[in-house]
Amino acid sequence: MAAEGRIPVATTATGRVLHRVHGATVAARWYGRMDATWRWDDPEGKFGVLYLGKTLIGPFAETLLRTPNDRDVLWDQVARRRAATFITTRPIRLAKVHGPGLGWFRTTVASVSADFDPVDNPGAYAVPQQISARVYENTSLDGIQYRSRFDSDELCIALFDRADDAITLRAEGVAISKSWAKKLLSDRGYTLIEL
Repeated sequence: MAAEGRIPVATTATGRVLHRVHGATVAARWYGRMDATWRWDDPEGKFGVLYLGKTLIGPFAETLLRTPNDRDVLWDQVARRRAATFITTRPIRLAKVHGPGLGWFRTTVASVSADFDPVDNPGAYAVPQQISARVYENTSLDGIQYRSRFDSDELCIALFDRADDAITLRAEGVAISKSWAKKLLSDRGYTLIEL
């Protein structure tokens, strides 16, 4: 890997609000099981990753819109999730794995946006996980900035556990508004279903 100075870097300023969607029964500040389950996880389980968004839309889409062919979203699924906000306590420096970063990392949108299906597509996250491990091991960057697979207007962050001091929890366990979810889903052609 080339020197860190050449990697396209995005900087998130001090005082910026970041968002997360988490399970209602778990804490918002969770860096994963370190078992290489998710997109930017370390394939060897040496470091953890906290998944965040620059708006609430990105984490909502990444969590609840994972099956685009299914146009119905059950309110029960939304109600089991909570919103959390964090504030950056210092600038966060992130490897950009979108735009010019794709070429720099010798990859494509398709390679870093593969759908996860352990039966039909084992190893689908191999490319983004390898990139994450390279950035972690060879730079002092705080994580990865990437585009949501389910709303490409949304910028998301995979924050490495070594950068935990860069954020402070402002709120967690906040119920997601039904009217907000319904509008967001409707704008994307989904229907919120109440049983």
